[in-house]
Amino acid sequence: MQAIINFNLFAMKTLLLSLVFSFLSFILFGQNLQRSTLSSSGDSNTIEVTGKTYYISQSISQQSVIGTLQANNTSIRQGFQQPPLSINVLINENTTLDAHIYPNPADYFITVLFSNKVENPIQIELYDIVGKHILSKEEKPTNKFQIDIAHLPSGTYLLNLFSGSKKLTAKLIKK
Repeated sequence: MQAIINFNLFAMKTLLLSLVFSFLSFILFGQNLQRSTLSSSGDSNTIEVTGKTYYISQSISQQSVIGTLQANNTSIRQGFQQPPLSINVLINENTTLDAHIYPNPADYFITVLFSNKVENPIQIELYDIVGKHILSKEEKPTNKFQIDIAHLPSGTYLLNLFSGSKKLTAKLIKK
């Protein structure tokens, strides 16, 4: 009988504590996402000047390395002062040139034929297979041109074509 009473008291205490914690979780506030400076000293403020809002933060005695690494559209920052999370919208643009390159393999020259007339000047860069720069040339906007490769030794080459923001890379074989 005593064991049943002890079990019932334990079950009631557990139920009471569960109810108290459940009630408190509805009343208490959780964490808020807020920009701030973590250091031994510093401050963060938002100010408005001539109709524009600026966020200013400063940190004194930051005890770690700080720095920023950027590649393409990505930034990584190390240290206490972090900017707010931002999402970059990538615009889906066609950045490739559409062309037919023939003959390949070639003996004396190659022909580059674009599917549409290119509106900007065409920058031509030719590299050998180990990355040595062989040729730089610029062509006027056109839909077809030729590159003389008769002077090149037999081998594999990389052809880069640039026009405005568009690019084409092709592998060429010289007989």
